[in-house]
Amino acid sequence: MKRFFFYAFALFILISIIYSIAYDYMTGAEIHYDFYGAFFVCWLVFFGILKLVLRV
Repeated sequence: MKRFFFYAFALFILISIIYSIAYDYMTGAEIHYDFYGAFFVCWLVFFGILKLVLRV
């Protein structure tokens, strides 16, 4: 059960990153790839550490 919530949370955060990029594209705003890249790297580091701590 813990594994399900871990991966569901990780998927939710990843989908929110994709949604924010798509929203910027649809509204015509400038897409800041450096910001989204940094957010994705932070996501990878956070869930890597969380996976090690929880041993999922």
